[in-house]
Amino acid sequence: MKKIKDFRIDRNLDSLDNVKKIKSCIDEFVYEDTIKDLSSNLSNLLEIPSEIINKKIKQVIYDKFDYYANKPKFKIDFTLFESLKYFAFFIILVLFKKRIKLKNNKKEKVDIILDNVEKEYVVEKFSKILSYFKKPLILVNKSFTNKNSSGHEAFFLNINSSFLSNNILKGKTISSLRFIFRLFYFSQKNKLNLIKIFFTIFYSSLKYYKIFSSYDSKFLIHDRIYHSCAIRNYLFKKNGGNKILCLQSHIAEGTISVFCDIDTLLTFGKENDTEKKLKLLGGTINSSAYVGSIRMEEGLKNTKIINEINPIDILITGINIANWVGTSKEILNIYYEHIRWISKISKKYPKLKITIKHHPNYRGDATEKEIIKNTNINTIVKPENKLNSYHFLLKSKLILSFGSTMIIEGRSLGKQCFFLDPEKKNSTFFNNLDYLNEIRISNFENLEKIVKKFTIDNESNMKIENEKFCLSHENASERVYKYLSKFEKHENKNF
Repeated sequence: MKKIKDFRIDRNLDSLDNVKKIKSCIDEFVYEDTIKDLSSNLSNLLEIPSEIINKKIKQVIYDKFDYYANKPKFKIDFTLFESLKYFAFFIILVLFKKRIKLKNNKKEKVDIILDNVEKEYVVEKFSKILSYFKKPLILVNKSFTNKNSSGHEAFFLNINSSFLSNNILKGKTISSLRFIFRLFYFSQKNKLNLIKIFFTIFYSSLKYYKIFSSYDSKFLIHDRIYHSCAIRNYLFKKNGGNKILCLQSHIAEGTISVFCDIDTLLTFGKENDTEKKLKLLGGTINSSAYVGSIRMEEGLKNTKIINEINPIDILITGINIANWVGTSKEILNIYYEHIRWISKISKKYPKLKITIKHHPNYRGDATEKEIIKNTNINTIVKPENKLNSYHFLLKSKLILSFGSTMIIEGRSLGKQCFFLDPEKKNSTFFNNLDYLNEIRISNFENLEKIVKKFTIDNESNMKIENEKFCLSHENASERVYKYLSKFEKHENKNF
């Protein structure tokens, strides 16, 4: 276990290679004797196979890697206060459990379950899909407040409510307590916060046992690959579920694509590189299909308001400044280099109307501000009048980005969209995604040619097969429903 405590990445190395090194370190960790033993114990308590427990361990530990530290490492060191806190949480769940009581001894039937709803926009994005079902169940967390945005007969359940109700631990109090004390002992002995890691798995298991023991559905749906959960997927299927859909909502960038566990992946376009990359990074995917972008479908349901936007020659779509910035020194260098390219274009062609539309989470960047000063570049973060990034995309001749998914989505509109990837060094975003190669611009000279072609000469012809990037946003939700309908009919034939 000393290896994972001492593990560091070298930021002088390639960004995706560093992600792979982190993955390999975790792979080795879960097969150490102590972890295998604890995993086996928990498997017996929860009646979940050890391989499923191990998958979840990998997901939990990966989330503990601190890319922002001066020397990036796993934040899993033992602290007495935190270990005692999670020791107490364990004891509460074991000693104060109560059995689930079902109405008429039957689970409540729902048509589909939407999981991982943190904010209102998630419900809005899925609202059209959910409208095809008479009785959807929407699982929300405590931060979700508006329950009237779904527009149909949906009902909401706080996933953290009544978590003490469970049947799986019946008759296992002594063995559960024995496991908790062993866990605390090994945490202290190895100076690792194992008790917090295993509590996360324990709590997740009880939570989904409770939900799937109370509600019966054949289908579960969610977005964001990094929100996949091995425990949830196993327990859903164990309790009679048929299909779990994960809709693509982002590029398979390395830091958010490690150890995914997906039943069916619904991609934007007709490609399989995304699936291959996820598997390369330790993921499991049972099947895949392509449907387009439901986020763009929702975002463009009202296009009349785009007239409030003045025409744009070049739109730069920003991205979340997230874990990827800590994968290497080079990736941050090329990120600012792509902004320098835009600044250079602006100064060389001052008549061009250039807008940077940042991600809503953007908090400002002094380096970017310095690079684009003395240019005519306009910056927008949160537009007014319910305008969104897709509206700006429609009003633009040329769309560029360091790594925004909108480049892929915009291709389905026939828009000229390209990634700016100086010297093709943005490996964590684009390596192993070969289908994106023809829309990556790797040097300033090629960028300038494309700018002249599509904004000055106003050409519109470029022979690229756009459906491999993304299908039309129109009817994306209907495609998802039709995909599920095939399995619904199959179920009905079995009765």
